[in-house]
Amino acid sequence: MRAAIIPNLEKMYTEDIVRRAVEILAQNRIESLLPSSVYPVFGVGTSCGDRDIYRLADWVICIGGDGTILHTAKKAAAENKPVLGINAGRVGFMAGLERDELDKLALLRTGEYALENRMLLQATVSADGKTFYCLNDAVISKGSLARMIDITVDLGGEQISYRADGLIAATPSGSTAYSMSAGGPVLDPSIESIILTPICPHSLFSRSILLSADARISLSAAGAPGTRVYLSVDGEETHLLEPGSVVEIRRAEDVTVRLIKLKKDSFYQTLSRKLM
Repeated sequence: MRAAIIPNLEKMYTEDIVRRAVEILAQNRIESLLPSSVYPVFGVGTSCGDRDIYRLADWVICIGGDGTILHTAKKAAAENKPVLGINAGRVGFMAGLERDELDKLALLRTGEYALENRMLLQATVSADGKTFYCLNDAVISKGSLARMIDITVDLGGEQISYRADGLIAATPSGSTAYSMSAGGPVLDPSIESIILTPICPHSLFSRSILLSADARISLSAAGAPGTRVYLSVDGEETHLLEPGSVVEIRRAEDVTVRLIKLKKDSFYQTLSRKLM
């Protein structure tokens, strides 16, 4: 049995966590695979090609903050592998373990864990056909100029208009991220929905809207001459939208993120501990 260990070297406690995790996994007859690009930093476990590591592992363990987990989870989902996040950052809302709970890694061997499915969004830009996958959110927003943009949301012929700094299309996983900061609701991940939350809307009555998880959304935005509009995906990819571009957003049907749960904490317990 093999576990891929994907560390974020920028986090303070990463090295200690990696060494302890490899030790515990070895005690439970689980081989640890580390990407060859970072293996020399640690010198423990087994070096594995960065492209092959997700395919060869039974589980993927990422060490870092929520950004690390987001990035890693989408790569693991492409190979249909479950992911466990170990928090080496600040909030670590999506993490399944804290750094003082590493002994629970032994439960991987015995199978005493649950898998929690998380929906992804698929965002496709009409102008160039580029497609992005979002575990948290897809955001349409303006550039650096302090100008609002006009955003049109088309829901199969029904239209909603916003005048705002931007618009967030979030998954339930993303409801505790940017959408929440912009005033959106927090959703239990078991409630599958797409959340539309405007960013600093001009109207006091513009609020979040919950759509069916099966909704197909077309977003277009325009501003004053010289205004640049961007699509941002999970806060890690940014794409400049050409004038007249439409972003099609829908649930990703061919890929799902599976998060490993080694603890019995409910979503509400995690919410209270991490954010309240």
